[in-house]
Amino acid sequence: MEKLMKKYRDLSFRRAFALTVLAAFAAVTFLSAAGIWGCVALRNYLVPDPNAIMLKTEYQNENGRTCSMEYRVTLGEEAFQLPWLTEAEDGKPVSELADISSLKVSAVKIGKSIDLIGPRRRLAYQCLGVLTILLPVLFSVAGILICGFFFYRHKMKKPLALLNRAMENITSENLDFSLQYESRDEMGQLCGSFEKMRGVLSENYRTLWNMAQERRLLQASVAHDLRNPIAILAGYAEYLQIGLKKGTLSGERLLTIAERLEDTVSRLSQYTESVRYLNRMEDVELRPAAVNALEFVRKMTEDFEILAKEAGLRLEAVCRLQEKDTGTPCEPTVTMDCDVVYRIAENLMNNALRFAKQTVRIVFDLEEESPAAGNRFFTVEICDDGPGFPEELLGRRNDFFAHISKEKGHSGLGLAIADILCKKHGGRLELANGGQGLSGGAAKLFIKS
Repeated sequence: MEKLMKKYRDLSFRRAFALTVLAAFAAVTFLSAAGIWGCVALRNYLVPDPNAIMLKTEYQNENGRTCSMEYRVTLGEEAFQLPWLTEAEDGKPVSELADISSLKVSAVKIGKSIDLIGPRRRLAYQCLGVLTILLPVLFSVAGILICGFFFYRHKMKKPLALLNRAMENITSENLDFSLQYESRDEMGQLCGSFEKMRGVLSENYRTLWNMAQERRLLQASVAHDLRNPIAILAGYAEYLQIGLKKGTLSGERLLTIAERLEDTVSRLSQYTESVRYLNRMEDVELRPAAVNALEFVRKMTEDFEILAKEAGLRLEAVCRLQEKDTGTPCEPTVTMDCDVVYRIAENLMNNALRFAKQTVRIVFDLEEESPAAGNRFFTVEICDDGPGFPEELLGRRNDFFAHISKEKGHSGLGLAIADILCKKHGGRLELANGGQGLSGGAAKLFIKS
């Protein structure tokens, strides 16, 4: 029975409804026919045979007295021998005691059969007649109600309850649930689509939450770093007020203080400009297109070789964009926004050029994560032989903008910008030390293609 119900739940709404209606129609037809037949049989049982007649006979006995007898017979019945012709009270046939020539036989019609039954039987008879008309109507109404109830219970009740519970969870901003309904009908497809929508909403909500969290951390980081130059400005302002009042400041000392104030103001301006640039990066719209990965790598390598040469460093480029099984060169095509990817790699390259001692190594590759899900990434790993990333930064994982460089001329927000652009491209940015055989920092970007 469970297998049959499983097959019924897997049917489409149209087929399931048609099957339910046909089953209800067959049941109503059978029950109506059986009910009508039963009512007719009971009516026939309650009343005499409508074809019956009364047969009346009259004759004169041997004493000259007229005698009469009545017998109930059925119209159309085969001829039979009257009892009085064969038997009498003294054991002799009446035909020997009576004058047969005086025999008279007459048939009397009984009349309406219902007139011969009592009041209770007559009421039952009439009620049965009404039932012969009402039973088909009652069975039809009951069949419609049962058909609708059965269809709702087995095809709509459970999925509607699941969808209602899912809507309540979403309304209460709870996306940590799963909507599972094992059926191949329209409601099963709707629940499947709803589950996909929940997954997308959950992912978007998680992304927005991460972005909000990053923005809060960025604001806290910027506020923390603005505190130092503001404190310096306040200190010099107080120092100038006291010194000018006492007249102890020389021209050379005033010039030194002015230079330091200028540097501090320059740093403040650089911080605000970096934050403004970072906000613009969050609003960047990607324009992905299919590109030849080898051609893109070639152009990027040529540009980076010029940057490395100007910095007095050696650039080693390694391209692994080839078939993994045969090792033969190929022309891989990746889908990405070339300008965005170039901007990310350029930020990482500038960071490596600042800290490298002699060598910068860049490795291009195609990596697949979860092949069943079709996740393929175009990766660019830039390594150097410098001091590497601070442990504080590596421990923060994705909180790259929380580490602000104190190097003059750099705000330290390049990693934060690269991380934002990677995430907008469906990828990520990973930092480590000692990558690709070099002792310094290794920044690897993943671009979903």
